[in-house]
Amino acid sequence: MSVLAVIPARFKSTRFPGKPLADIAGRPMIAWVWDQANKAKEVDSCVVATDDSRIEEYCRAHGMDVIMTSDVHATGSDRLAEVASRIEADFYVNVQGDEPLIDPDAIDAVVRLLRESKSRGIEVSTGYIERVDDRELDNPSVVQMTPTLDGCVMAISRYPIPYPMGEKMQRTQHIGLYAFTRAALARYAAWERGPVERAESIELLRFLEHGERVACVPVAPGSIGVDHPADAERVAAIIRARA
Repeated sequence: MSVLAVIPARFKSTRFPGKPLADIAGRPMIAWVWDQANKAKEVDSCVVATDDSRIEEYCRAHGMDVIMTSDVHATGSDRLAEVASRIEADFYVNVQGDEPLIDPDAIDAVVRLLRESKSRGIEVSTGYIERVDDRELDNPSVVQMTPTLDGCVMAISRYPIPYPMGEKMQRTQHIGLYAFTRAALARYAAWERGPVERAESIELLRFLEHGERVACVPVAPGSIGVDHPADAERVAAIIRARA
């Protein structure tokens, strides 16, 4: 079964405009994400999906497959759905364009989980980190997730969940890494954004609000989402230290 990794990359970020082309240790961020996605063993091919000609020009000049998409998509997964309508594959994995340290093993784990979950009628998978640093519990940029006992997403929120009224639990952190079947992406694009997705601004909630199950798998920590210029500096320091 063919697997296409799609890297959504838009220029007009509210918190960090132009961040796909922001310099990180001498290269634009999108180049680091591209390298990591292409290291995943389960991925057959990779494409950058953008709505900006500057990102398109950089990708073409540096041998990175790129596709121009609409500039009205509400989420990266909506952009993925457009790609799926134009490029055929069995599975599509959404590799966030602001995750230059994304672990290729995490991508592989999410794709393998989707392959295994299809027999259960599940067409979406995602990943999570098993331990959330207590210092991050009140950080709305850290999305927390509660798994079910059979390995699916029970709840997901920017608030610390679950509430420890009866028993204190180790909270888990969701990562923005998703894999879909083509049919799942078509359904996703056809649905309106629900009230919970709009309130939380978490794209995966669209599946949960429409009653679909999402399989989830633990992955190793270490990736850093770049939401602000300070995050880019943190990532650059890590890359330089590794070099």
